[in-house]
Amino acid sequence: MKVNSKCPICGAPTNVYMGNARKDKLCFKHGKMANKQEIKLNDDGKYVSVSTGEILNSEIDIFPDVTSHVCVICGKESNAKEICTECYKEIMAEYDELDKNQKKWELKDYYYNLKSNISRLKSYQYVINNTYRLFAIAWSVKWNCKDEQLSDIVVEDVKKIIKAKEPLKEKKIDNKEEQTDKAIIAASNVEKNRAVDGHICKSAGEVLIDNILYRSHVCHAYQKTVKEINSDTERTVVSDWFIPLSGTKGIYIEFWGMDKKDYQDNKEEKQALYKKHNLKLIEINKNDVNDEEILENTIYRELIKFGWKPQED
Repeated sequence: MKVNSKCPICGAPTNVYMGNARKDKLCFKHGKMANKQEIKLNDDGKYVSVSTGEILNSEIDIFPDVTSHVCVICGKESNAKEICTECYKEIMAEYDELDKNQKKWELKDYYYNLKSNISRLKSYQYVINNTYRLFAIAWSVKWNCKDEQLSDIVVEDVKKIIKAKEPLKEKKIDNKEEQTDKAIIAASNVEKNRAVDGHICKSAGEVLIDNILYRSHVCHAYQKTVKEINSDTERTVVSDWFIPLSGTKGIYIEFWGMDKKDYQDNKEEKQALYKKHNLKLIEINKNDVNDEEILENTIYRELIKFGWKPQED
Protein backbone atom coordinates (compact mmCIF):
# COMPACT_ATOMS: atom_id res chain seq x y z
CA MET A 1 0.00 0.00 0.00
CA LYS A 2 1.46 3.35 -0.97
CA VAL A 3 1.51 6.36 1.29
CA ASN A 4 2.40 9.97 0.62
CA SER A 5 4.46 11.16 3.59
CA LYS A 6 8.04 11.63 4.70
CA CYS A 7 10.22 9.33 6.76
CA PRO A 8 10.71 10.89 10.24
CA ILE A 9 14.37 9.87 10.15
CA CYS A 10 15.65 10.96 6.73
CA GLY A 11 12.77 12.75 5.02
CA ALA A 12 12.66 10.31 2.10
CA PRO A 13 9.23 9.37 0.70
CA THR A 14 7.46 6.52 2.50
CA ASN A 15 6.30 4.66 -0.60
CA VAL A 16 6.19 1.23 1.06
CA TYR A 17 5.08 -0.35 4.30
CA MET A 18 7.52 -2.70 5.95
CA GLY A 19 6.52 -5.17 8.69
CA ASN A 20 6.55 -3.49 12.10
CA ALA A 21 7.12 -0.14 10.39
CA ARG A 22 3.60 -0.02 8.98
CA LYS A 23 2.05 2.34 11.48
CA ASP A 24 5.06 4.61 11.65
CA LYS A 25 5.44 5.14 7.88
CA LEU A 26 9.18 4.75 7.43
CA CYS A 27 10.99 4.82 4.12
CA PHE A 28 12.11 1.52 2.61
CA LYS A 29 15.68 1.79 3.97
CA HIS A 30 14.68 2.52 7.58
CA GLY A 31 11.73 0.13 7.37
CA LYS A 32 14.19 -2.69 6.72
CA MET A 33 16.31 -1.53 9.67
CA ALA A 34 13.22 -1.59 11.89
CA ASN A 35 12.39 -5.12 10.73
CA LYS A 36 15.93 -6.20 11.63
CA GLN A 37 15.50 -4.51 15.04
CA GLU A 38 18.42 -2.20 14.37
CA ILE A 39 16.22 0.78 15.24
CA LYS A 40 13.19 1.10 17.51
CA LEU A 41 10.75 3.64 18.98
CA ASN A 42 11.56 4.95 22.46
CA ASP A 43 9.03 5.99 25.10
CA ASP A 44 8.88 9.50 23.62
CA GLY A 45 7.89 8.17 20.19
CA LYS A 46 11.32 8.90 18.69
CA TYR A 47 13.37 6.45 16.66
CA VAL A 48 16.65 5.44 18.28
CA SER A 49 19.56 3.22 17.31
CA VAL A 50 19.38 -0.06 19.24
CA SER A 51 23.17 -0.29 19.43
CA THR A 52 23.96 3.29 20.49
CA GLY A 53 20.71 4.74 21.79
CA GLU A 54 21.16 7.78 19.53
CA ILE A 55 17.93 9.58 18.57
CA LEU A 56 17.58 9.36 14.79
CA ASN A 57 14.53 11.56 14.10
CA SER A 58 15.12 14.72 12.16
CA GLU A 59 12.90 17.53 10.96
CA ILE A 60 13.42 17.77 7.22
CA ASP A 61 11.32 20.12 5.14
CA ILE A 62 11.54 19.33 1.44
CA PHE A 63 10.29 22.78 0.48
CA PRO A 64 11.03 25.59 2.95
CA ASP A 65 8.74 28.57 2.67
CA VAL A 66 9.95 31.13 0.14
CA THR A 67 8.87 34.65 -0.76
CA SER A 68 7.85 33.67 -4.29
CA HIS A 69 4.46 32.05 -4.78
CA VAL A 70 5.25 30.34 -8.09
CA CYS A 71 6.90 27.04 -8.96
CA VAL A 72 10.50 27.36 -10.18
CA ILE A 73 9.83 24.81 -12.93
CA CYS A 74 6.41 25.57 -14.40
CA GLY A 75 5.71 29.03 -13.03
CA LYS A 76 2.30 28.07 -11.60
CA GLU A 77 0.97 28.90 -8.12
CA SER A 78 2.92 26.94 -5.49
CA ASN A 79 1.56 28.17 -2.13
CA ALA A 80 4.84 29.84 -1.18
CA LYS A 81 6.88 26.71 -1.90
CA GLU A 82 9.63 26.21 -4.45
CA ILE A 83 7.75 23.43 -6.25
CA CYS A 84 4.05 23.08 -7.04
CA THR A 85 2.14 19.88 -6.33
CA GLU A 86 2.09 18.67 -9.94
CA CYS A 87 5.83 19.17 -10.46
CA TYR A 88 6.48 17.47 -7.12
CA LYS A 89 4.63 14.38 -8.37
CA GLU A 90 6.73 14.34 -11.54
CA ILE A 91 9.94 14.69 -9.51
CA MET A 92 8.95 11.82 -7.23
CA ALA A 93 8.20 9.65 -10.27
CA GLU A 94 11.78 10.31 -11.39
CA TYR A 95 13.07 9.69 -7.87
CA ASP A 96 11.42 6.26 -7.84
CA GLU A 97 13.36 5.37 -10.99
CA LEU A 98 16.76 6.15 -9.47
CA ASP A 99 19.01 3.45 -8.07
CA LYS A 100 19.04 4.21 -4.32
CA ASN A 101 22.25 2.18 -3.91
CA GLN A 102 24.33 4.45 -6.14
CA LYS A 103 27.35 6.03 -4.51
CA LYS A 104 27.32 9.74 -3.77
CA TRP A 105 30.00 10.57 -6.33
CA GLU A 106 28.11 8.62 -9.00
CA LEU A 107 24.96 10.62 -8.37
CA LYS A 108 26.87 13.88 -8.39
CA ASP A 109 28.54 13.00 -11.69
CA TYR A 110 25.12 12.12 -13.06
CA TYR A 111 23.72 15.48 -11.92
CA TYR A 112 26.45 17.59 -13.52
CA ASN A 113 26.48 15.56 -16.74
CA LEU A 114 22.71 15.83 -17.03
CA LYS A 115 22.78 19.58 -16.34
CA SER A 116 25.36 20.01 -19.10
CA ASN A 117 23.34 17.93 -21.55
CA ILE A 118 20.13 19.85 -20.83
CA SER A 119 21.83 22.98 -22.12
CA ARG A 120 22.07 21.32 -25.56
CA LEU A 121 18.39 20.33 -25.84
CA LYS A 122 16.10 21.98 -28.40
CA SER A 123 12.74 20.82 -27.03
CA TYR A 124 11.34 22.87 -24.15
CA GLN A 125 9.33 19.89 -22.88
CA TYR A 126 12.45 17.72 -22.80
CA VAL A 127 14.14 20.49 -20.81
CA ILE A 128 11.29 20.52 -18.28
CA ASN A 129 11.22 16.73 -18.02
CA ASN A 130 14.92 16.64 -17.22
CA THR A 131 14.76 19.38 -14.61
CA TYR A 132 12.48 16.96 -12.74
CA ARG A 133 15.34 14.48 -12.80
CA LEU A 134 17.84 17.08 -11.57
CA PHE A 135 15.66 17.62 -8.50
CA ALA A 136 15.28 13.85 -8.03
CA ILE A 137 19.05 13.32 -8.08
CA ALA A 138 19.64 16.21 -5.68
CA TRP A 139 17.07 14.84 -3.23
CA SER A 140 18.48 11.33 -3.51
CA VAL A 141 21.92 12.64 -2.50
CA LYS A 142 20.32 14.51 0.41
CA TRP A 143 18.10 11.70 1.65
CA ASN A 144 20.23 8.65 0.94
CA CYS A 145 23.77 10.05 1.22
CA LYS A 146 23.15 12.75 3.86
CA ASP A 147 24.79 15.40 1.65
CA GLU A 148 22.95 18.65 0.95
CA GLN A 149 25.37 20.10 -1.61
CA LEU A 150 23.12 19.47 -4.64
CA SER A 151 19.88 20.28 -2.84
CA ASP A 152 21.40 23.68 -1.96
CA ILE A 153 22.07 24.55 -5.61
CA VAL A 154 19.39 22.73 -7.61
CA VAL A 155 16.78 25.51 -7.35
CA GLU A 156 19.15 28.15 -8.74
CA ASP A 157 20.44 25.73 -11.39
CA VAL A 158 16.90 25.04 -12.59
CA LYS A 159 15.98 28.72 -12.57
CA LYS A 160 18.95 29.47 -14.85
CA ILE A 161 18.10 26.56 -17.16
CA ILE A 162 14.44 27.61 -17.47
CA LYS A 163 15.40 31.23 -18.15
CA ALA A 164 17.93 30.25 -20.82
CA LYS A 165 15.48 27.88 -22.53
CA GLU A 166 12.41 30.13 -22.35
CA PRO A 167 12.74 31.16 -26.05
CA LEU A 168 12.16 27.49 -26.99
CA LYS A 169 8.78 27.38 -25.23
CA GLU A 170 6.72 28.16 -28.32
CA LYS A 171 9.07 26.59 -30.85
CA LYS A 172 8.07 23.36 -32.55
CA ILE A 173 11.02 21.08 -33.14
CA ASP A 174 11.37 18.89 -36.19
CA ASN A 175 11.95 15.13 -36.14
CA LYS A 176 15.72 15.48 -36.57
CA GLU A 177 16.01 17.77 -33.55
CA GLU A 178 13.80 15.45 -31.51
CA GLN A 179 15.98 12.45 -32.32
CA THR A 180 19.06 14.47 -31.38
CA ASP A 181 17.52 15.40 -28.03
CA LYS A 182 16.65 11.76 -27.32
CA ALA A 183 20.22 10.73 -28.12
CA ILE A 184 21.63 13.39 -25.79
CA ILE A 185 19.49 12.28 -22.86
CA ALA A 186 20.06 8.60 -23.60
CA ALA A 187 23.81 9.23 -23.43
CA SER A 188 23.34 10.64 -19.91
CA ASN A 189 21.57 7.48 -18.75
CA VAL A 190 23.56 4.71 -20.44
CA GLU A 191 26.04 3.80 -17.72
CA LYS A 192 23.51 4.34 -14.95
CA ASN A 193 21.19 1.72 -16.42
CA ARG A 194 23.59 -0.90 -17.77
CA ALA A 195 22.78 -4.43 -16.57
CA VAL A 196 25.46 -7.05 -15.90
CA ASP A 197 24.84 -8.71 -19.28
CA GLY A 198 25.25 -5.40 -21.11
CA HIS A 199 21.57 -4.60 -21.68
CA ILE A 200 20.92 -0.86 -21.46
CA CYS A 201 17.70 -0.68 -19.48
CA LYS A 202 15.29 2.21 -19.01
CA SER A 203 15.40 2.36 -15.20
CA ALA A 204 17.10 1.06 -12.08
CA GLY A 205 14.15 -1.29 -11.53
CA GLU A 206 14.67 -2.86 -14.94
CA VAL A 207 18.41 -3.26 -14.24
CA LEU A 208 17.56 -5.19 -11.08
CA ILE A 209 15.16 -7.52 -12.93
CA ASP A 210 17.56 -8.07 -15.83
CA ASN A 211 20.36 -8.93 -13.40
CA ILE A 212 18.09 -11.44 -11.61
CA LEU A 213 17.39 -13.17 -14.93
CA TYR A 214 21.10 -13.22 -15.80
CA ARG A 215 22.10 -14.48 -12.35
CA SER A 216 19.47 -17.23 -12.52
CA HIS A 217 20.78 -18.39 -15.94
CA VAL A 218 17.49 -17.51 -17.63
CA CYS A 219 17.92 -16.99 -21.37
CA HIS A 220 16.19 -13.68 -22.08
CA ALA A 221 15.78 -11.04 -24.76
CA TYR A 222 15.30 -7.42 -23.73
CA GLN A 223 12.79 -5.14 -25.52
CA LYS A 224 11.35 -7.88 -27.75
CA THR A 225 8.46 -7.27 -30.16
CA VAL A 226 5.46 -9.46 -29.32
CA LYS A 227 4.95 -11.25 -32.65
CA GLU A 228 1.66 -12.89 -31.64
CA ILE A 229 0.00 -9.46 -31.60
CA ASN A 230 -0.97 -8.34 -35.10
CA SER A 231 0.55 -4.89 -35.62
CA ASP A 232 -1.47 -4.38 -38.82
CA THR A 233 -4.86 -4.49 -37.10
CA GLU A 234 -3.90 -3.72 -33.49
CA ARG A 235 -0.58 -2.11 -32.52
CA THR A 236 3.05 -3.03 -32.16
CA VAL A 237 3.74 -4.20 -28.63
CA VAL A 238 7.28 -4.41 -27.31
CA SER A 239 7.71 -6.50 -24.18
CA ASP A 240 10.28 -5.66 -21.54
CA TRP A 241 11.65 -9.24 -21.66
CA PHE A 242 10.99 -12.43 -23.60
CA ILE A 243 11.94 -15.88 -22.26
CA PRO A 244 11.99 -18.45 -25.10
CA LEU A 245 10.53 -21.89 -24.40
CA SER A 246 10.15 -23.74 -27.70
CA GLY A 247 10.10 -22.45 -31.26
CA THR A 248 8.70 -18.92 -31.22
CA LYS A 249 6.68 -19.51 -28.05
CA GLY A 250 7.75 -18.20 -24.70
CA ILE A 251 7.08 -16.11 -21.62
CA TYR A 252 6.82 -12.33 -21.61
CA ILE A 253 7.74 -10.12 -18.66
CA GLU A 254 6.48 -6.58 -18.14
CA PHE A 255 7.70 -4.19 -15.45
CA TRP A 256 5.12 -1.52 -14.62
CA GLY A 257 7.33 1.13 -13.07
CA MET A 258 5.40 4.40 -13.22
CA ASP A 259 2.13 5.96 -12.06
CA LYS A 260 1.61 8.63 -14.73
CA LYS A 261 -1.81 8.59 -16.36
CA ASP A 262 -0.57 8.12 -19.96
CA TYR A 263 1.69 5.30 -18.73
CA GLN A 264 -1.22 3.62 -16.94
CA ASP A 265 -3.40 3.93 -20.06
CA ASN A 266 -0.68 2.23 -22.11
CA LYS A 267 -0.32 -0.45 -19.43
CA GLU A 268 -4.03 -1.30 -19.53
CA GLU A 269 -4.01 -1.49 -23.33
CA LYS A 270 -1.02 -3.84 -23.33
CA GLN A 271 -2.55 -6.02 -20.61
CA ALA A 272 -5.71 -6.38 -22.67
CA LEU A 273 -3.73 -7.47 -25.74
CA TYR A 274 -1.69 -10.03 -23.78
CA LYS A 275 -4.96 -11.44 -22.40
CA LYS A 276 -6.71 -11.43 -25.80
CA HIS A 277 -3.93 -13.51 -27.36
CA ASN A 278 -3.68 -15.81 -24.32
CA LEU A 279 0.04 -15.12 -23.86
CA LYS A 280 2.13 -16.14 -20.87
CA LEU A 281 2.85 -12.93 -18.97
CA ILE A 282 4.69 -12.21 -15.75
CA GLU A 283 3.84 -8.76 -14.39
CA ILE A 284 6.12 -6.92 -11.96
CA ASN A 285 4.95 -3.75 -10.24
CA LYS A 286 6.98 -0.79 -9.01
CA ASN A 287 6.98 -1.75 -5.32
CA ASP A 288 7.99 -5.35 -6.13
CA VAL A 289 11.59 -4.24 -6.73
CA ASN A 290 11.91 -3.00 -3.13
CA ASP A 291 12.89 -6.48 -1.91
CA GLU A 292 15.29 -8.18 -4.30
CA GLU A 293 15.22 -11.57 -2.57
CA ILE A 294 11.42 -11.82 -2.61
CA LEU A 295 11.32 -10.61 -6.23
CA GLU A 296 13.89 -13.20 -7.33
CA ASN A 297 11.89 -16.01 -5.70
CA THR A 298 8.65 -14.72 -7.24
CA ILE A 299 10.12 -14.57 -10.75
CA TYR A 300 11.56 -18.08 -10.38
CA ARG A 301 8.19 -19.51 -9.26
CA GLU A 302 6.31 -17.77 -12.09
CA LEU A 303 8.78 -19.04 -14.70
CA ILE A 304 8.42 -22.60 -13.43
CA LYS A 305 4.62 -22.28 -13.46
CA PHE A 306 4.69 -21.24 -17.14
CA GLY A 307 6.88 -24.18 -18.18
CA TRP A 308 10.43 -22.84 -17.95
CA LYS A 309 12.99 -25.39 -16.78
CA PRO A 310 16.30 -24.55 -15.08
CA GLN A 311 19.43 -25.44 -17.01
CA GLU A 312 21.09 -28.66 -15.92
CA ASP A 313 24.70 -28.42 -14.76
